[in-house]
Amino acid sequence: MRAVVCREFGPYQDMEIDDIDLPAPAAAQILIDTKAAGVSFGTSLVIAGKYQRKPPRPFAPGTEVAGVVLEIGADVTGISVGQRVYAAIDWGGFAERAIARDIHTHPMPDSLDFPAATLFPISYPTSYAALVWKGRLQAGETALIHGASGAVGLAAVEIAKARGATVIATASTGEKRQLAADHGADHVIPYEGLRDGVKEITAGNGVDVVFDPIGGDVFMESLRATAREGRLVTIGYASGKIPEPPLNFLLVKNMSIIGLNYGTYLGWSPGDDGADYAGDIKAMHADLHGMLDAGQLRPVVSYTFPLAQFADAMDTVLARRSTGKVVLKI
Repeated sequence: MRAVVCREFGPYQDMEIDDIDLPAPAAAQILIDTKAAGVSFGTSLVIAGKYQRKPPRPFAPGTEVAGVVLEIGADVTGISVGQRVYAAIDWGGFAERAIARDIHTHPMPDSLDFPAATLFPISYPTSYAALVWKGRLQAGETALIHGASGAVGLAAVEIAKARGATVIATASTGEKRQLAADHGADHVIPYEGLRDGVKEITAGNGVDVVFDPIGGDVFMESLRATAREGRLVTIGYASGKIPEPPLNFLLVKNMSIIGLNYGTYLGWSPGDDGADYAGDIKAMHADLHGMLDAGQLRPVVSYTFPLAQFADAMDTVLARRSTGKVVLKI
């Protein structure tokens, strides 16, 4: 089968399309005829060897796929050959076929096409886990969503609104802020003057939950814009700067800083196979499907590329030209 192959960690521009073999699925695995694969900032880190998890080389990058089931292992139940599915996988997404674990493979709702379905293996679950599992966001609270035009940020805006929260969204341009407003944000503000903007909107009280994939100065300003008993959930550092918060803020405000690595729930952390979280993940996807059916989730794919143009897809993500998801159509 054709695949984008990473033979040595380094620049993604060095990868090439090649033919590789894929083993038959094991007892609890599923073979998928891949129709679409998500492209993300995290993918570039894996290719460069800068991610905490390093696949054995050579490998095909990509962790988010949607397609049609070709074959199932002997122990697989609830999934059948010919079914449309999406899956979170360890690697191997940028290829014509992929192997997925049964517990991380989910039936595609009829309303989704394959590119849109690539937001459901990781983007929507990451935002859900941050806001619901970690942030404990409740109806009537106020959430501050950073990076609100990207795949996880826009997902967070929609999920927070579906939970009954008031949403303040940040993004870098007027066009991106308008997209967040179109997807349910009650207020949109630039990063400049962040703390003052939040204080004005909340009558000086601050926000109950912060969703932060950016870090750096945005994180530090968010600390000052968080209400007493607030929860700041950090999910990444797209700014390239890991913040060093003054802990007295937590003491004075009785607030919490909570980290989320969604990969832990997929078995991507050392010593963890992900099975312990399979029930919670299944329930989360059922909840997300309910939101989708209710019209509360509207996945955005702004760019699609053929497999051979994988480098152009990566360029688009890293240059921050996209909103929502960038997808390879295979």
